[in-house]
Amino acid sequence: MEPNPSPLRPIVISRKTTGGGPMSTPLGADFDVMTTVAGQIDVRNDDIRSMLQTFIGRMNTVPPTVWGGVAATRFRDVVERWNAESLTLHTTLQRIAETIRHNERTLREAADGHAQRLGGVGETL
Repeated sequence: MEPNPSPLRPIVISRKTTGGGPMSTPLGADFDVMTTVAGQIDVRNDDIRSMLQTFIGRMNTVPPTVWGGVAATRFRDVVERWNAESLTLHTTLQRIAETIRHNERTLREAADGHAQRLGGVGETL
């Protein structure tokens, strides 16, 4: 069991360093990691979409003579479903990356505002 399992404790991934290292805030957010993850999601999303489009393209080139009657209809339905699910996955991964970027900007603004308020309080002391 974790000592002091308070749900209000921030999780700090890294600490702010000098010299361009990772930036973490008292809010516990590492903005560089968020930006990197969003970029990696974009790259993987493009890779997956390309792979699935190639696969679906190959399935669509199967000659109609291979499948006949009900089997042909079911095969076309399966390929259409794969294509629809591929598009859904692509769109969902895009939204995830966009959400991470939006959250990074929002949290960065909140951290900057928080730091300014703390700086103002420190000056009045």
